[in-house]
Amino acid sequence: MEISGVLIINKPKGITSFGVVKKIKQWLKVKKAGHGGTLDPLATGVLPIFINKATRIAEYFLSMEKVYLATMRLGIETDTQDIEGEVINVCESININLNDLEKVMKEFRGKIKQIPPAYAAIKVKGIPLYKYARKGIKIECSPREVEIYDIKIISFHPPEVEFEVTCSKGTYIRTLCADIGKKLGCGACLLRLHRLKTGPFSIEKAISLEILREAIKAKKWQKYLINMNEALAHLPSIIVDGIQEKKIKLGQSIFWPEKLTSSIFRGLNKEKKLIALLRPYPLEKGMRLHPIKVFEGGEKWH
Repeated sequence: MEISGVLIINKPKGITSFGVVKKIKQWLKVKKAGHGGTLDPLATGVLPIFINKATRIAEYFLSMEKVYLATMRLGIETDTQDIEGEVINVCESININLNDLEKVMKEFRGKIKQIPPAYAAIKVKGIPLYKYARKGIKIECSPREVEIYDIKIISFHPPEVEFEVTCSKGTYIRTLCADIGKKLGCGACLLRLHRLKTGPFSIEKAISLEILREAIKAKKWQKYLINMNEALAHLPSIIVDGIQEKKIKLGQSIFWPEKLTSSIFRGLNKEKKLIALLRPYPLEKGMRLHPIKVFEGGEKWH
């Protein structure tokens, strides 16, 4: 049985998220691998990599909140909204104090509208925006609603501002910097970005590509692999009996006598191995649990 699970990588600067996936696939010689949320080459930090069967659970992490440590450079605007782009405007005089900054940044808490940056990975007619931008083609994008759950200043040493932000899926931190800069009247761009957390995965558990590479050479890399059941521990679980397990593996629904409130459950067998993800549907009495993801033969633990 093939080994499946999640690796939490501390992505280095200068490589794409896909580039990280490609390296790991080559090193491990695995059939399938994917990442859990794109980080630009400029950005570093938490990048979950899903291996083999674990690619089937990646979708349950993409919509989770993210936490970033960002550094914003006041007084400079670029075409990419980060420091690596072409400078399009410079403000020589930045007369902003900490109170001004805090007041403006607080205005960005809650649900806000963002226009995706020209150099973004989202696709229009199947083509990423950045490919249009590189050809000089301007694409008008509609504003998208995102949510800033929290934003706080860590340090302010003009013209640089370091801040931590907790946000929803789809939030562009470089756009946030640019919009804050406009509100301040001096312009701004993203200088550095480090992802501290995505869903349940935090930077404390992340390893560098170098550490992973050495662990693979020493055949000890599996100690860094998080099994699927552990990765999905934020979802409630139920334990099924042998007959129910057989039905689930055939893709059949099972009856559950109790009322359940969550929208999705981990289905574990008597050995407490993950066999499926189950979605409950209410009945007059009890629930019908339907398998939406079945993991053939249960999950291989390491």
